Amino acid sequence: MSLLKSLRISLTLFVAVLLGLPATAAGKKDTEAFDPYSAGIEENIKTPPVPAKLKERVAAAMTKLQHTLTNGGYKTDKVRDGEVVVVTVEASKLFRANSTVLREGAAAVLQPLVPYLKRTDNYKIVLAVHSDDTGDAEYSDRLTADRASAIDSFVASKTGGGESNIIPYGLGSDEPVASNAGIRNRAANRRVEFYFIPTEEFISKVKK
Repeated sequence: MSLLKSLRISLTLFVAVLLGLPATAAGKKDTEAFDPYSAGIEENIKTPPVPAKLKERVAAAMTKLQHTLTNGGYKTDKVRDGEVVVVTVEASKLFRANSTVLREGAAAVLQPLVPYLKRTDNYKIVLAVHSDDTGDAEYSDRLTADRASAIDSFVASKTGGGESNIIPYGLGSDEPVASNAGIRNRAANRRVEFYFIPTEEFISKVKK
């Protein structure tokens, strides 16, 4: 995570403590505001919500993004009733075992995603990095957080603005997709997920 993002989150938490508010409420100018950098991942994936009358149209528009990314060779899925596209990359394609430094070849895997990650008018990007259960929880949490930061920094270096708009999470081994018994299962659990969440601007475009 970039220094600016870290400072933003720290300030948010400081304000929360000072005002006696929950962390997810800090930084809100009013009850309608939402601070993605202090929110949990589930809350971020759910926000912003799509009005009921636009759900079908938004899901159809996001299907086009999914097809494009799938045709680009990425493993994709859709969640939140088809409104959110998820790209999953095996961690081994980006990092060597126990490393938090992007390996040679990682740029070739990530670069095709950059044009879509830069479309902040259309998508809010949530990055989730996972591990298997090898090692203790503290190690897994630190490893995945540092890997999320490394990916965030790579994307920032390609956007030209010095900072990406990715919201990064290092989730450790808390959300396995398979049993951790066996090499293949552990490899499946070591993964990087990019959530493409439609922004309010994107929803407005679909409405028109």
